[in-house]
Amino acid sequence: MKKKLLSLALLASSFVFAQQGAFSEVTIQNPSPILYLKRSTNDGGFIRGIQTQYFNGTNGWFFGDLHGSQWIVSKGDYTNPKLVINDSNGYVGIGTVTPLSKLHVAGTIMAGAGDSVTGINAFSIPYASGSMNNWGALRSSGSSYMSYGVKANGANVGWLSSSGEGNFVKTAIMLDNEGFRLLASASQQVAIDSPVSMPEIMKISSTGNALLQGKFEAKEIKVTLTPTADFVFDENYDLPKLEDIEKHIKEKKHLPEIASAKVMEKEGVNVGEFQIKLLQKIEELTLYSIEQNKKLKVLQQENKILKSQSEEIQELKKQFQILLNTKK
Repeated sequence: MKKKLLSLALLASSFVFAQQGAFSEVTIQNPSPILYLKRSTNDGGFIRGIQTQYFNGTNGWFFGDLHGSQWIVSKGDYTNPKLVINDSNGYVGIGTVTPLSKLHVAGTIMAGAGDSVTGINAFSIPYASGSMNNWGALRSSGSSYMSYGVKANGANVGWLSSSGEGNFVKTAIMLDNEGFRLLASASQQVAIDSPVSMPEIMKISSTGNALLQGKFEAKEIKVTLTPTADFVFDENYDLPKLEDIEKHIKEKKHLPEIASAKVMEKEGVNVGEFQIKLLQKIEELTLYSIEQNKKLKVLQQENKILKSQSEEIQELKKQFQILLNTKK
């Protein structure tokens, strides 16, 4: 008992001398030291903690219990906490006093050992063995497979991993100077604990051009390319002669101003330009049809006149024959 009283007396003396500047630090040397900090409830006992203080007397950091419901870390005093831990649900809040999940950060989160190509710079989900030899991991559900991920540099841009019964195509999304790229791998069930290369299946460049390695299906496509082919209807348009078109087809085996099948297979087809060229040919066909219709009407009118004349001649012949028979 005397030893305990002596220890407390020495401790109290140490605090006093430290406050006066006689000592640079206070040391409690004991294998299992216990320090009780108690405050009267009459003087605001709902705040329990350690309040640091600068040499000039201003408050530093506060570490402690607030209202018996949160453990907090704040600057200056117990107000405006920088970090809180809820007693009721164990939620941790950084930058917020009302965390909504196990970890709630109100602000920017940065993870990694260095720059974008050094170390692990992502939230990583380890394998069952504990390995984290990937650049990142994102899960879409609680399944045991990693759904997609990417590396920060240009080499081996995607990784994939799967385990258990999952056997799905893995995808990776990249955003870099080349634009937006979507990569995919074949179905993979056996876990691959290393970065792998993934083929590019879609790309949208920074200029807005798009590339798709496969079929494209849409409900509606709108092409806004000018000019259109309405120049065909201009009065000064030189409509090709059908004889010249026939000669070109016999020699080239394709329409004038339309690429051949070999060229299309090699260079592809610009849908917008091709549609305008087709419209041009349709408009030319329309003009040919109009011209043919005019000629047909002329022929019909001439035929009608000839038919009428022929009927008149036949009638005259009949009359003449009657006249001859009467004279006999």
